[in-house]
Amino acid sequence: MPRKKTNKNKKQKGNSGIDGAILKYVEKKGNSGMNPNKVFNHFVKKYSVEKIEHALARLEKRGLLSFNDKGKVAKKKFLTKPNESLQGKLDLAQSGVGYVIIEDFESDVKIPRKHTMNAMSNDTVEIELTKYDKRKPEGKIVRIIKHAQAEFICTFQKTDGFGFAVPMNDRVPFDVFIPESYTMNCETGDLVVVHIINWQDTAGKNPVGKIMEKLSNLSPNELEMRSILMENGFNIVFPADVLAETNKIKETISKHELSERLDYRDVLTFTIDPVDAKDFDDALSVQPLKNGNFEIGVHIADVAHYVYPGSALDREAQLRATSVYLPDRVCPMLPEKLSNKVCSLRPNEEKCAFSVLFEFTPQYKIVQYSFAKTVIKSNRRFTYGEVYEILQQGNGEVYEELDLMNRIAYDLRKKRTKNGAINFDAGDEVRFKLDENAVPVEVYVKERTDANLLVEDFMLLANTTVAKFLSKAEKGRKSITSVYRIHDKPDLMKLQILSNVAKRFGFNITFKDEDQARDALNNLMDIIDQKPELAVLGKLAIRSMAKAAYTTKNIGHYGLAYEHYTHFTSPIRRYPDVLVHRLLLQTLLKERAVYTDEELEDLCNQSSLMERQAQKSEREAIKYKQVEYLSKRIGEQFEGVISGVIARGFFVELIDNRCEGMVNLDRQTEDFVYDEENMRLTGLKSNTKYQIGDKVLVKVAKTSLKDKQIDLSLV
Repeated sequence: MPRKKTNKNKKQKGNSGIDGAILKYVEKKGNSGMNPNKVFNHFVKKYSVEKIEHALARLEKRGLLSFNDKGKVAKKKFLTKPNESLQGKLDLAQSGVGYVIIEDFESDVKIPRKHTMNAMSNDTVEIELTKYDKRKPEGKIVRIIKHAQAEFICTFQKTDGFGFAVPMNDRVPFDVFIPESYTMNCETGDLVVVHIINWQDTAGKNPVGKIMEKLSNLSPNELEMRSILMENGFNIVFPADVLAETNKIKETISKHELSERLDYRDVLTFTIDPVDAKDFDDALSVQPLKNGNFEIGVHIADVAHYVYPGSALDREAQLRATSVYLPDRVCPMLPEKLSNKVCSLRPNEEKCAFSVLFEFTPQYKIVQYSFAKTVIKSNRRFTYGEVYEILQQGNGEVYEELDLMNRIAYDLRKKRTKNGAINFDAGDEVRFKLDENAVPVEVYVKERTDANLLVEDFMLLANTTVAKFLSKAEKGRKSITSVYRIHDKPDLMKLQILSNVAKRFGFNITFKDEDQARDALNNLMDIIDQKPELAVLGKLAIRSMAKAAYTTKNIGHYGLAYEHYTHFTSPIRRYPDVLVHRLLLQTLLKERAVYTDEELEDLCNQSSLMERQAQKSEREAIKYKQVEYLSKRIGEQFEGVISGVIARGFFVELIDNRCEGMVNLDRQTEDFVYDEENMRLTGLKSNTKYQIGDKVLVKVAKTSLKDKQIDLSLV
């Protein structure tokens, strides 16, 4: 037998050893909860990280393993049964043809336009297979399980006694029938907000809707911001039944309610928030105790006192699940009367709160804590800037109390880092200074100071304290199903890319396993903190992390190094916090469960989904404002850093204003080779290299507000 063939066989045998072992391991685990990290952890003592990476890549290429969008690993399945009924999410193309993405399956299912049933992108649908080709299956939608969007900006067309609303978004595949009673006397050509009340009329062709609002003299910015919110599934108008419920809520606290609560109105209390905040979720109090210790109270707006399970307010809050913060507005989870007035912990007003009270020794040790329904009266509303200035100057209003709390916060932070928490600096957030027409005149980065960290540390303490309490069965009560904020371990393959990029900056950082990765990431973040020009490495590190989510199945929070963590401290703007308030009260009073386990998990999934949609909305709005800002700077030159690399070019973040645009290398005279592993492009003729982290000089070539796109060219 020829030697060449023998060597090839030997190589194949060597590959099949690790490949076969991985397949057996995945099959043995039943695909349940499998992800690349578990595969790495299991085999890393026997094989190198590189060999495991290559094996996983080979198995995926051969169609034997799949990686879904949650990073899970499973043996691939194929759609092979006629009339098989499946569920998934629809991705609708511009042509109207759809593709249904089904978890763990090899191929997306093509849905011809005539079989989409007016479903839209991100709708959850049930499909029936009509063509069961292994690689290119086709099907038809038989049921829309959940619509991702219920409100649309439309142009109204009036007919005899009724009308049709034509969505402005070309990708919406239907017009909306508007009965006469819901036309709000609008005329043909009026721009309106339409809410769908019935997804099919008697003819089964057009959804039925009602006009919620007539829009007049909208600026391009106003139209864009509203469109961004609605296209991501957020209602911009509160339904009439929600507003009716809200109007019945009294702004003052009854004498009976005051008598039922622990009275903290005379204890020094204050809020610390951004300068433009109106929804004050949390307040802090401090008072000395007779035994020489002192108490710090974390007081949280008692939203659950006003919003009851099953009410119209509660149903709308479930749907929205979060407030959305765009550059020029807030789309609140709750109506303004609640979010900015009744529930907001405004200064010099009596407010209902749900509080966690901590007793500290002079050495900053917590000796006990308690939960209480309280009534508070904030003495002062501070901004982060004001508190930072007081701490820096060493004097000013309530300096001693602020200094004490700052020292405790620093101690809490130090202990958390020692336990393995990763010190990601979340302060790198782009903000805009807008003129009276919401046009950006300046772009800046939000600063994160000791004042921000002080508040964050006490909120983290309250959150983990509540999570621990709810997770443990105590004498006289059973352990209950709770809501957790979880953060999974990182993807070692993504960390390997980070390691490769860091080497180009002269840093030899290795990631052996998830536990060691914590120390390595913290070392890297310390270096970045001292050298701001390395910020691109910090962003790459954050991208390598898993996404945090809400669930009833606790796996801990990797980034914070907490075994138990939840969200309790922002119920005005986050629905999971409202759930946790209800669960905590239920536990303290030993009442019957408000929710079944399945209901809680569904609400967690909805909250996680809408959190992602809110983040997407915020990114789109920021991009729009960046484009708007640079559209008046065509031809101007800026120094930037390459922040991302793809096959046809690279992205550049401008140092002065943090706007990001793309340099398209398709317009260059030479061809470039794309190295995905090292995030690098290399010219075939010149050997010129463009890689993440490189500094470049660029000019603004073109902008498109419609496409939210910034085109840059190399100088």
